[in-house]
Amino acid sequence: MSASSSSSSASSFQLPKINDNPTGWGPSTIPDFLTQIPYAPFSKSDRIGRIADWNAQPDGAGGHLAPGAGRDDFRSRRNMRMGPEAFGTGTASAFAFQLTAEDEGGSFSLVDRTADRSSGNSGGLRRGGGGFRFGRGGGFGGRGGFGRGGFGYGGRDGRDSGPSRGGFGARGGFGRDARGGFGRRRYGGYNDRPQRIRDSSVQVGPDWRVVEEIDFVRLNKLYYQVDEAEDVSAFGGVCLYDKAYDRVSTKFDKPLQTFERTFVNVTPSGDPVLQEMAKDTPGPCVFASDNILSTLMCASRSVYSWDIIITKYENKIFFDKRDGGTFDFVTVNENATDPPAEGEKDNINTPTALAQEATIALRHFTQQAVKATEKYTLSNASPFEDYASDAEPLAPVIYRYRKWDLGGVTLVVRTALDAVVVGAPGTTSQNADSEVLEAVTAPSVGSDLLFATMKALNEFDSRAPGAGGAPDWRQKLDAQRGAVMATEIKNNGNKLARWTTEALLAGADQLRIGFVSRSTPKDRNRHAVLGSAVFKPREFASQMNLNLNNGWGIIKTFVDLVLKYEDGKYVMLKDPNKPMLRLYSVPATAFEDDNVDGGADE
Repeated sequence: MSASSSSSSASSFQLPKINDNPTGWGPSTIPDFLTQIPYAPFSKSDRIGRIADWNAQPDGAGGHLAPGAGRDDFRSRRNMRMGPEAFGTGTASAFAFQLTAEDEGGSFSLVDRTADRSSGNSGGLRRGGGGFRFGRGGGFGGRGGFGRGGFGYGGRDGRDSGPSRGGFGARGGFGRDARGGFGRRRYGGYNDRPQRIRDSSVQVGPDWRVVEEIDFVRLNKLYYQVDEAEDVSAFGGVCLYDKAYDRVSTKFDKPLQTFERTFVNVTPSGDPVLQEMAKDTPGPCVFASDNILSTLMCASRSVYSWDIIITKYENKIFFDKRDGGTFDFVTVNENATDPPAEGEKDNINTPTALAQEATIALRHFTQQAVKATEKYTLSNASPFEDYASDAEPLAPVIYRYRKWDLGGVTLVVRTALDAVVVGAPGTTSQNADSEVLEAVTAPSVGSDLLFATMKALNEFDSRAPGAGGAPDWRQKLDAQRGAVMATEIKNNGNKLARWTTEALLAGADQLRIGFVSRSTPKDRNRHAVLGSAVFKPREFASQMNLNLNNGWGIIKTFVDLVLKYEDGKYVMLKDPNKPMLRLYSVPATAFEDDNVDGGADE
């Protein structure tokens, strides 16, 4: 066979016609009989089911399930009650076209398959009939049938008692008055709570100018690592911690006593020691106190509004506070899901009243949990002796001035230590080599002394609004202290983070926290110490996921920003209702009516 004859006998193959659409995607031409049909989009709200459900009950089978009906039968009847599972019902407006009778035939008609809701007797469920109900309990008239609520009307004895717990109009029911049923959307859920509008810590003046805005998302991304702090000087003295408070429990509590003391919290620009350092330190310098610096370092955890007054003169910057402002008080349940709310004037559980109560409890605890006769005194007296009197002496505190290098900028901070603690045998303080902390007089103990900062958590009323789901300390503190502390970290995350940061800035070996509770929930004047806990600051910071390098990054960022601006006065304000910090440029005469240089509280 020749080559020509073999090629002619082979089957031929022709390429199909390809309709190319150079202007877009899809077919370039549409057949004439499809030109009047619109594109049917897909809606996420469509319920897509079976094309034909052969397991469904036939029409007219009644409203009850057959004896022995299984789960599939109940699901089928449930789907019938909820209507047909039609595709495209969520986008009905997209199918807004009609065909004439001449096109499809005059006999064509639409059939409404929706359930008739006008009937007063649907499956035997009728108001006032004394009928059955599926309640909570698994049976007719019990508690716990189909959902928390169920289907029935009528009372427990079959009487017409109106909307009952478990019927139409009850929790989980179907009536108009249902709480969480089909009648209306439940109000009071997490997403339905009205947003609480908080007031700003300081009134923004009309002549204030916003120079910078930074949200908390950006703050959380900042990072800066600093070297170890260098001691500059130290003043004052403290007392020895009384370890008897380590054995205090809910069964053997101790009433909280009151002390006539002067507690000093002087703003940095009014600190005589920092004023002398500003004169003697060359180059760019920043001066602050530990509570102001810790607030800024933990800014992303804060909820309430606060403000810092920043004064820049040449290359010197002071971070100041207002006397009687937010830095003179401690917050209560600031980070709770439902924090305390402002209410009536006589309400003792408002945020302002609780802050005052917590601050007083903290100060008295720091004086009660130490031995006043065993003192640890430094060679330099306190620089705030002028604030004291014979009737109200200064509270014993060691003021430790330390400095850090922020990349060519010197940061000087006044920190505080509240007590010395007898360490366990073989324990060495990290401040053993510090020359500025060498004592003139010290308690005669056989072990090395550790330096500690002391704070106090307070419980007001575990059942009151704003308690944040905290357990009753008198019932849970001894047996479940970890759970109590976890709740406090959740409800008071910002406050505990600030306390931990202050302890790290001061170089404290320990952070001691007392648990102070009201003697009775309705009395804010009498308290009792129910226990105490001790933490190592760095370990406690890790438990709270507190990154100190992130705090240093925040400080470094704002210091660099202020150094770029002109000399003058600025205010850093935490927005009361948004997770954001704003830096305002304010007139030099701002806050002249406020006592910025004060800071002594009795």
